[in-house]
Amino acid sequence: MPPVALKASNEENRMSRKSSEIDDGTVEELGYVPVYRRVFRSAANMSMVIALTTPLSAIFVTANYQITYAGYWGLSWGWIIPSFLVLPEVLAISELASSMPVNGAFYWWSGALAPPRWSHSVSFITGCLNLLSIFTATAAFAYAVASSFSFSLSIAVPDMQWTNPQLMALSLGVIVLWSALMALRLEKVAVIYILMAVLILVQALIFTFGLPITHAVQKLPFASASSVFGEFSTYTDWSPSVAVPYSWFAALWVNSAWMVPVYVAEETHRASTEIPKSLIYTYSVTAVSGLVVCLLCAFCITDIEAAAMDVTGYPLFMLILSHWGQKISSAFFLFVSPVGFIGGSGTLLTYANQIAAFARDKGLPYSNHILYVHPRLNIPTYSVGLLAVGTSLVLLLSLSDEASNIIYSLSVVASLITFVMPILFRIFAGDRWVPGRFSLGRWSIPVHVLSLLSQIYIIVMECFPPYRAWTVYTFNYNSVVTVGAILLSCFLYLVYGRRHYRGLNVEALESWRRHHGVIIN
Repeated sequence: MPPVALKASNEENRMSRKSSEIDDGTVEELGYVPVYRRVFRSAANMSMVIALTTPLSAIFVTANYQITYAGYWGLSWGWIIPSFLVLPEVLAISELASSMPVNGAFYWWSGALAPPRWSHSVSFITGCLNLLSIFTATAAFAYAVASSFSFSLSIAVPDMQWTNPQLMALSLGVIVLWSALMALRLEKVAVIYILMAVLILVQALIFTFGLPITHAVQKLPFASASSVFGEFSTYTDWSPSVAVPYSWFAALWVNSAWMVPVYVAEETHRASTEIPKSLIYTYSVTAVSGLVVCLLCAFCITDIEAAAMDVTGYPLFMLILSHWGQKISSAFFLFVSPVGFIGGSGTLLTYANQIAAFARDKGLPYSNHILYVHPRLNIPTYSVGLLAVGTSLVLLLSLSDEASNIIYSLSVVASLITFVMPILFRIFAGDRWVPGRFSLGRWSIPVHVLSLLSQIYIIVMECFPPYRAWTVYTFNYNSVVTVGAILLSCFLYLVYGRRHYRGLNVEALESWRRHHGVIIN
């Protein structure tokens, strides 16, 4: 049985036993000693995802993909199609999370569902690949928050010009702020996420009513429904076969944080039911609200070609500016953008849990320190520190535009592969699969197959360069960097993991299966 991360007091042991009883003792059955207080419920989990994604400002930043690659069509079907495309994955991950609600998530599920002779290597390699993508994903998110805020400031103060080093410095400041928030008790952090979600709702209401009303008051013509839903125009050198899926990327990126509740399963009440509920509800809310934002913008854009050619790269920011003027627009953007400074801390919290979980299985050097969970904060403090330092190094390495494009490529495809691994092994798991409280029943295998196929398609399309006539600077390095990360993970297994990585508690896993009565599909 893995060691306890800290010596708990009698009161904490009582709380852990009570929490564990709420979740039927799954954590203990799988071979671990619970060290987290169960703080989150579905409302807090949903609020964390909404605060993390900040859908409104995220769409403002990424909508240039929809407009540039597909015009009006990209703002309508370019959001609708990928939202349905990802739905099987949402259901598949929900089922996995209900079956095995542990913080290890994807690497743990992969090891549990892989054939026994592969379990040790598969879980370690998947865990390493996940960790490598975590650092660049956190850096990319911090950079996106900093970029959005800096652009908002530039609208308020037109003479203010930001250099790449200044943006990186602001991104480092974001990481420092996120780390500072982790010094609060997790209970208080959960309240902050709920407050941020409420604030985001207020922002969304202001935008939802303010943009079309202003458009009508100014007697500007609305785009027709036939144009919004039927007019496809690409302003790149790619044919529709590539331009169409490229217009989906905004939706895929904006609504990509729906799965973060699986990383805090051991801090969630009744995780086997609350986590699936959080995933499905949050994904649905973000998908629908995102569609509303995209359609409102589409109907208010009078010249889609001008929007696609916007030199700033932020056509929706410019849309708001043209409707509300500089003062009101600046006030609104400076009201919207800072939410990411606080809500984005969910990235640090949830990813640090992944690091701590991997350390609990001896996947990292100095694991006994990294897995430590502070008894008052209820947060793996050393993991947070490691993630903050690693993310800062990635930001420093990304001072040049070319380097940042290559480094950030790792966070896209590598993370998708880690999501695919347990889905793949679930299809062939047979009697290694134990359904949880949320189960797809006879539809389980078909949904996982559909999810696998859709994710493979997305992975392939993510590897296409943004321009058909690419150069060494505009090439999409997703495939190259991901292959390198996979090879590095395999190498780390050979030199470290094979000897030091303990892996899953196989005996506890088999006992858990026998206890719950395995259903062979």
